[in-house]
Amino acid sequence: MDKLIIGGLEFYGHCGITPEEQKTGQRFSLDLDLGCDIARIARTDQLNEAFDYAAISRRVIEIARKEQFHLIETMAERLARLILTEFGVKSLTLRLRKTAPPIEPIMAYSAVEIHREA
Repeated sequence: MDKLIIGGLEFYGHCGITPEEQKTGQRFSLDLDLGCDIARIARTDQLNEAFDYAAISRRVIEIARKEQFHLIETMAERLARLILTEFGVKSLTLRLRKTAPPIEPIMAYSAVEIHREA
């Protein structure tokens, strides 16, 4: 299967166990590999046949900013289901990173990667 890639989408969201994480939020980074039929899209060479990267990005960020999650796994699952349902991709791999999580030892990020199919 072919894939379209949206890499390094950054946003501010509310995900964590501590009251501080829930109140102030933190930065996240997201990579999406969207399974689709690129040959079909390419044959027409028409924008209206292609996936709208900007619309997908805006919708993901809207949900991530508006909703609160305790676990990064729950946030990843919510975003994956949203993309599969609203944008008609056949499958996706989603990598969600919580940058600079507030835990010891200090680390650059913690992350989850999931693969889902429609």
